[in-house]
Amino acid sequence: MELIEKTLGSVLEEWAEKTPDQDFVVYADRGLRFSYKQFDQRVNRLAKGLLSIGIKKGDHVGIWATNVPDWLTFTFATAKIGAILVTINTNYKTHELEYLMQNADLKALCLIDGWRDSDYVSMVNELVPELKTSQRGYLKSEKFPYLEHVLFIGQEIIHPGQYLQKIGCVVQNRPGPRIERYGYVHLIGLL
Repeated sequence: MELIEKTLGSVLEEWAEKTPDQDFVVYADRGLRFSYKQFDQRVNRLAKGLLSIGIKKGDHVGIWATNVPDWLTFTFATAKIGAILVTINTNYKTHELEYLMQNADLKALCLIDGWRDSDYVSMVNELVPELKTSQRGYLKSEKFPYLEHVLFIGQEIIHPGQYLQKIGCVVQNRPGPRIERYGYVHLIGLL
């Protein structure tokens, strides 16, 4: 058996060049369809966004999400920049997430609102209370010293009193702690 000496990112780029208009992924339940070329462009924009906030080769990036389109995009974007994607079980409760975060040396944590009866945003805020007072890009967690970024994946739903980073710009400013949302739709338009 012959080993392939290619990276995940280079395979995507190769197919985007060979078959740019062929479907790469279809999310029929969401009415989304990406060709190889479109998906490669989407991945490149996210990879640039991650690089812009300081994620680099060897950094650990956690993703706590169900099968949403951005999960796949994060998979390829982290691979392209050489970051290590740490997938987090969608059924985890607070104590399990805490254990993982203490042992995975996450530099960034990307998450959706939640799944079933779990509110991921509330759990993360419970574990990282510094999110409520930190300025964007300056998160310093006592419990998780490697963690610098918490990124939200999803639609614009404001969680009052919470800090969530958006790559690229501020969506909303209010007096006191900054409240920001990361919606992938906005990221694509910004980078």
